[in-house]
Amino acid sequence: MESSDINPTDPELITIWQQALEDVDAVCATLDDEHWDAPTPCPGWTVGDVVAHIIAIEQVLSGAPGNDHEPNWDLLPHVTSDFGRFTEVGVDARRGRSRDEVLAELRETIAIRRNQLDAVPAGEAVIGPLGNPTTLERMLRIRIFDTWMHEQDIRTAIGFDGSWDSAPAVIAFQQMTRSLPVIWSKGSQAPTGTTVRVTVAGPGLEADKYVVVDDEGRGQACAPVLNPTVSLAVSWPDYMLLTGGRIDVDEPGLRGRIQLTGDPVLAAALLAALSITP
Repeated sequence: MESSDINPTDPELITIWQQALEDVDAVCATLDDEHWDAPTPCPGWTVGDVVAHIIAIEQVLSGAPGNDHEPNWDLLPHVTSDFGRFTEVGVDARRGRSRDEVLAELRETIAIRRNQLDAVPAGEAVIGPLGNPTTLERMLRIRIFDTWMHEQDIRTAIGFDGSWDSAPAVIAFQQMTRSLPVIWSKGSQAPTGTTVRVTVAGPGLEADKYVVVDDEGRGQACAPVLNPTVSLAVSWPDYMLLTGGRIDVDEPGLRGRIQLTGDPVLAAALLAALSITP
């Protein structure tokens, strides 16, 4: 069994979701103003902005009244899409608030959402992050993935490495690796019968995944093959950067850290398709 092969129940996922948010709180609780205002890998966002974003999304999912704040878009050149405008409103509305105020709101939001999630009847649909009905499991997995990714954004900004093997990290890792069949067949446009091997070598979590494109053009997990069409070997931190869209695939330093072999066209297509974030 690989280090990421767990299958938590919905109540267990709720607890992991809460841990993901509390991990963000724990990292930020002792920061000084310089670290709170440090730029993160998210364009235009500081550490404080990332925390504000997490709060805003959870409040949307809670059914709280929408924020009628209107940012001065001329001062926000990093916002280039409708989705970006949607996520920016809750962030900009909290700019200028102190670290203590924002973290207090995060804690209050966690408590409200935990009570709501605990009250969801088994099998009942919930509203997902994009506003569509979905299962509680899917919604929680998406939120854990997003929150853990933002914890890593914060850690990158302040130079505080860690959380590679936490329970939220495992769920985020699963979201990434479970996307490989679609990434290979649709994102990379790999032909029928082609295979990819992706090996993630830690620290903290490891995996060795094989995917083949079936006769109907769909990606499917498969047993190991001797000579896959493309092979990618990568560390867990670099796999996070690639799947989270946090690194330019043409960055020279990246190419020196990964091993990418096989069909060169499909290999390049795989790297370009790995990001699963908006």
